[in-house]
Amino acid sequence: MAEAKKTALVVDDEPDIIGIVKTILEGEGFEVTGANDGLEVFPLLEKQIPDVLIIDRMMPGMNGLEVVRRLKASAKTSAIPVVMLTSMGKFDDVSEGYTQGADGYITKPFTKSQIVNGVKLVLASRPELKAADAQLHAAAFLRACAKLSARTAELAARFAAQEGLSPGAWAYRGLETRLTTDQEQKDVLKITPEWRCRFHGWGVDFHNSKTGEQADLAIGPGGRCDSFDEGRVQAFVQNQARRKADFVDLDAVIENHSDAARLLIDYLSRQGWIEPATAQGEVTKKELDAQLGDRWVVSQKGRKMLQQI
Repeated sequence: MAEAKKTALVVDDEPDIIGIVKTILEGEGFEVTGANDGLEVFPLLEKQIPDVLIIDRMMPGMNGLEVVRRLKASAKTSAIPVVMLTSMGKFDDVSEGYTQGADGYITKPFTKSQIVNGVKLVLASRPELKAADAQLHAAAFLRACAKLSARTAELAARFAAQEGLSPGAWAYRGLETRLTTDQEQKDVLKITPEWRCRFHGWGVDFHNSKTGEQADLAIGPGGRCDSFDEGRVQAFVQNQARRKADFVDLDAVIENHSDAARLLIDYLSRQGWIEPATAQGEVTKKELDAQLGDRWVVSQKGRKMLQQI
């Protein structure tokens, strides 16, 4: 099987800069996506978590510092290596970038070697997970997938019940409303008000204000509420570990390797322990479902595997 390309997201309000960096990195074997504004970053991250983010410090709209601050505050995106790209080279400016969470800093004008070496440097700080290690931690990651899947299905059912809806209809309705209004939809579970939810991106974030528990749903085709993706499993593992509830060792592995979650998802898929989520039941919305790719569910083979752990 061919080795997957490294991915990079380049964000700059100057299209020429994006084009130059894109050409350089594609020459090094990267798959590159570009964005012209900090606000464009977050929808792109819903679709794919890049191996490295290269972002301009000063941009109209949302600047690079604010983007990085938000990324580092979220469990889903905090591990993304960041190279700050800017024409500002003063010590205080560089220091502020590192304080917000940047892993590297390159000033304009730059050379090809500065871009290549800068990216290599930040990636080297979090090495790739070896295949043998992926196999070693696969069972724990499968258990995390199953635990998240069961939790989001349970919580979605509870929120849906108070609206008199099936979980799938509830998920579809909230997602359609969010997309139509371009605003996050929020709700509180009336019988246990510490549980809150918000429709965010192409999913639902569930949060318990008392315990700090977080379980994020990647809505699947057919409005499935038991589906998950790489980023949300990673965030779940981190939340469980930080609360000392579970997965402490697995969290350390993911934190210290830039592509651990992706490699573990790939390993589980090749073993047949997880499978692509597909629509179930009679209620489907093809236009929405077309946007809900890269969702997974634990397969029957995976459930049998979990019984042996």
